[in-house]
Amino acid sequence: MEGTNVAPRMIAADVPDRGRMYYLVDSKYDFIPYAKEFLDWKAATKRAPATVKAYCSRLLWYYHFLTQRNLNVHEVTSADLTEFVIWLCNPYRDVAAVSVIHQPSPLQATSVNLILQVVGAFYHFLVRRGMLTESPVRYVDVPRGKWLAERDLLAHTQRGQAVVQRMELKLKEPDRLPPIVSEQDFQIFVNSIHLEKDPNGDPAGFRDRLLCLMLKEGGFRIGELLGMRMEDLEFGKQGVHVRFRSNNENGARAKAGYGNDRFVHLPTDVLGLLDVYITEVWIEANPRTDHLWIVLKKEAKNREGQSTYGTALTVAAVEKVFQHYSEKSGVFLHPHVLRHTHVTALVRSYLQGGEPVDWKFIQERLGHASVVTTMQIYTHLTKEDHKLAYERYSEKRKKGRANR
Repeated sequence: MEGTNVAPRMIAADVPDRGRMYYLVDSKYDFIPYAKEFLDWKAATKRAPATVKAYCSRLLWYYHFLTQRNLNVHEVTSADLTEFVIWLCNPYRDVAAVSVIHQPSPLQATSVNLILQVVGAFYHFLVRRGMLTESPVRYVDVPRGKWLAERDLLAHTQRGQAVVQRMELKLKEPDRLPPIVSEQDFQIFVNSIHLEKDPNGDPAGFRDRLLCLMLKEGGFRIGELLGMRMEDLEFGKQGVHVRFRSNNENGARAKAGYGNDRFVHLPTDVLGLLDVYITEVWIEANPRTDHLWIVLKKEAKNREGQSTYGTALTVAAVEKVFQHYSEKSGVFLHPHVLRHTHVTALVRSYLQGGEPVDWKFIQERLGHASVVTTMQIYTHLTKEDHKLAYERYSEKRKKGRANR
């Protein structure tokens, strides 16, 4: 592709011993060499398929830019990367002349920065492997004392290197609330899922309702939920284990990696529905796997025309389920929004109780690598939340004065 004017495309491929992979190919469906080696390396270092897909889709933006400018990876300069940022921010980047009916394609600052991070990692990989002598990506020294930016609460106490490096090219990101769904809209969405009196009257509908409840009440990532197996359930302890496995047949994978398994407690009503699902729905399907979430439509087939009934449910299948019920209910919902909703409700429960937020507990429940990641995402709540927190604080002060 490099050196031509044909834009690359992104494809998915099932690779033996690796599962679902994502690559960039040219017009002849030949792999883009450097990009393939970079993505293979990411997969070899146990990155989840969803993470590799994200790397690939972000790298695709860069190769589109290179194609438009007729540039080669080796030729790119720091000035070209500045032009790349300007290009990303231009909503009419894909057209030579803007027509009155052209629909712009804007990118938010967060998306631009994520793309730049992948480009930086890509060039770092090429230099480390000896494929390039120098990276065009420039970095600046940042004091370690800025713990929030460095995701390290104790950075100021550590000896050794006083600074760390961060990319020079970066857009300022506005504070944004993570998307959540209201309880009313969630009920509208769930109630649009067909349900019979008997769970096996519509087993797929029963499964889909339960899956939504599990995501909302457990705060799971979709890959974590679909990677669960029967051995991960512990009704006696009132919860489920989230375990990293690299060999799940459906390609689902917990993001944390080896040695970072966790246990998540669940409400008793959700555990009750889960028990019904296992004893009446799951076992009735005579599954061909020990995965908890399985295909329950008897007519379901794969691309080769083989039946997939009773096999492990995939992320793509769940995303289609959410798309279907979003259109049906009028409430457009993505699985990850339910994770945000769960955590926001947790934070607000502390504020409503007049208690300090236990960020460490929330971090461990979510499976975040750092408590700062949790705080950065969920500290920006609404003005009403701030008002409530202040009112609780004022009440405590008044009680304290009255008891003197």
